[in-house]
Amino acid sequence: MANLPEKIGKYKIVSLVAKGGMGAVYKAIHPELKRYVIIKKLSIRANPAIIERFKREAKIMLDLNNPHIVHFYDYFREGTSHYIVLEFVDGMSLDILLKRKKKFSGEMALLILLDISLALKYAHDHGIVHRDVKPGNILISKRGEIKLADFGIAATEYGNGDDVPEGSGLAARAAAAAGNEDLTLAGSTLGTPSYMPPEQFDDSSTVDKRADIYAAGVMLYEMVTGKKPYPGGFNPETLARIRRGRYPSPKKSNPKLPSLVCRLIHKMMRPDRKKRYQDMSPVIKK
Repeated sequence: MANLPEKIGKYKIVSLVAKGGMGAVYKAIHPELKRYVIIKKLSIRANPAIIERFKREAKIMLDLNNPHIVHFYDYFREGTSHYIVLEFVDGMSLDILLKRKKKFSGEMALLILLDISLALKYAHDHGIVHRDVKPGNILISKRGEIKLADFGIAATEYGNGDDVPEGSGLAARAAAAAGNEDLTLAGSTLGTPSYMPPEQFDDSSTVDKRADIYAAGVMLYEMVTGKKPYPGGFNPETLARIRRGRYPSPKKSNPKLPSLVCRLIHKMMRPDRKKRYQDMSPVIKK
């Protein structure tokens, strides 16, 4: 492949996963351990605020050690670029699987939700709010392992909701190819609109773990119906529906859906965060 580096640091480059204006994502191999890894590259030419967020992503992931979260291996700077080295998950992302399967049974969706919930509870217990929970950031290995990825726009409970220019999150799979999904709306709004609760549209710096709970509820809805609860462009009418919590019942798309799934969706996607589950523990229990 043209312009593919032979090595980055000590890692031998195998292939290019994605490329964008500010960086790239590579599949590589550790020279001694012979284990595949993912290397995320951020060019030094990027905005200083984006570079700082990239470093903060590494710091956040360094403290997260959970079987349901993609493992962090290394961070280094070489030449004019910064790099993060992550676990390679041999499989596919949930959004690709959804495109192939269209929709899942209630049981399969709950199985996936359980592992996502365990990952989020672990992150929340460590003071981390992901802020971009979506199928593209859920990786499923060939062995059936489910892992949460991309803490590129995560925030700590101590406050890291600074406004960052467009394209600040580089997803492990493909967000380096900036432009797939806009991670920056107006003002200090960060996230992916289809999965954002009403409060995240107003100000991302004020969201807490209940925003991740809402996003997980949207994913559950999408898994069992094959559709997003609020499809289409994000015009004032759509935003008004999101604020009112007006979406088609999942039973319309999947009449055989277990009532438990419907109850979870209803509570997790409440537009008023005070009326949602306040923690992932009751979701895991159910």
